[in-house]
Amino acid sequence: MLRHERWLITLLCFVGALRTFLYAAAFPFFSNGDEDLHFDVIVRYSDGRVPRNFDVLSNDTLNLISLYASPEFLQTPDHFEDGKFPAPLWKQPLVEAEPVIEATKVGWSREINWEMSQPPLYYALAACWWKTGQFLGLNGIHGLYWIRFLNAFLVALLVAIGFAAGRTVAPASASLRIGTALLLAFIPQDAFYVMTNDALSPICFGIVFLCVLRWLSKPPSFYLGAITGLAIAATFLTKLSNVPLITIAAATIFAYCVLPPRRPDRSTIVAFASMTLCAGIPILSWMLWSRANFGDITGSSAKMVLLDWTQKPFSEWWHHPIFSFRGLWIFWSELIARFWRGELMWHNLELHSFLVDDFYAISSLIFIAIALTSIRLTQLRSNLELKALLFAAICFIAAISFFFLLSIEFDFGRCIFPSRNHPYFTSGRLMMGALVPFALLYTYGVSELVRRFRIGFPAWIGVGLIVAIASISEIVVKHNVFVSEHNWFHL
Repeated sequence: MLRHERWLITLLCFVGALRTFLYAAAFPFFSNGDEDLHFDVIVRYSDGRVPRNFDVLSNDTLNLISLYASPEFLQTPDHFEDGKFPAPLWKQPLVEAEPVIEATKVGWSREINWEMSQPPLYYALAACWWKTGQFLGLNGIHGLYWIRFLNAFLVALLVAIGFAAGRTVAPASASLRIGTALLLAFIPQDAFYVMTNDALSPICFGIVFLCVLRWLSKPPSFYLGAITGLAIAATFLTKLSNVPLITIAAATIFAYCVLPPRRPDRSTIVAFASMTLCAGIPILSWMLWSRANFGDITGSSAKMVLLDWTQKPFSEWWHHPIFSFRGLWIFWSELIARFWRGELMWHNLELHSFLVDDFYAISSLIFIAIALTSIRLTQLRSNLELKALLFAAICFIAAISFFFLLSIEFDFGRCIFPSRNHPYFTSGRLMMGALVPFALLYTYGVSELVRRFRIGFPAWIGVGLIVAIASISEIVVKHNVFVSEHNWFHL
């Protein structure tokens, strides 16, 4: 790697972390993305209490929520006196604020935390990070923002992983490695701005992705197997929605080991065994914990009861509106838009632009299609390049297929989102584990377009123009957040 390129990637890591920090600081607490529930689980882990059942919010959580929660996410100013939001409670005299604090606490105290059964890795990491902040004297709202700012470091790491993936797949293509890192540094996914276990998924599976590329390019070793297994376990122990991704990764490695023309040698068998043990023991242990405490190995059955989801008979799956061109476009466009920019709301409206959402959906479809058609052009690229593109594509398709299946499998009952009237499971943040494969495919598609039409500038500049559109749109739709009296800039 050239010295100037090393400085460029370092700069992209810093810029990605900085913009994450600024947006995380701009949003008040607690966002509509179940941030209060995630925080409650962090509080329990910080006290050494791993949740054993679905319970109401803890008293420690309620004390902070009732004082620091902003009404700006799901309410509008006209609900309040003089048509404006009241000043933050922590800035008001205690005599005036105390009745509101108590009323808020009572209102939140009835909420059941359905995130209790989620795997533990993010919550344990965030709890340790919070404890470190408390040791440094960061308490109250400063401590809350300290937890959010962990995501800035995660984004910096994600950019480095994306660069490493591009360099591994095509060492001669500066555009692929720089473009992938550039896209990850500026992708406007607002799940990185709040407390949520979604933020850790792309890091963990990004490491799995790099490990699989190593399996496909060089003879495996015991250490590669162990690292791969631990990364797979970490991905599972971060978010259950990552299961399709790690299934594809494990199946790819298994196929590499047993399918012709390879014959498993001793080093391959040892590597595969070490991977299986390092992945299997933590995953199986958590499954047994979930079954003992939440009734099944995923902890999902009781959660679905809380959300009022019921499984439909198989014969009714096929009556879903998704099996029409219009329904399929609704599913794709909403899922991909939220995969790019997240789901946060402000003044009871989702923060997005319809025009830019269409751009995300259409450009993703075009560039991924270009990347996939390039897989057939074997004379133009290396064997690893082909395998890596195919692996990335299958990962991304598996993630989308998982949400397609959830959309048709369940009756969503009284659930607000998804709902019976709009039965599309399009929470794109839940498939953030696929960010590295997606960024690689998307950038590869841009590179192929530039190459085929002999456009007179490097492909990474094309990616730069795309992220400029995304960044400008994000600034336009989220600029009002920065003036909130409830955020970090107004402490």
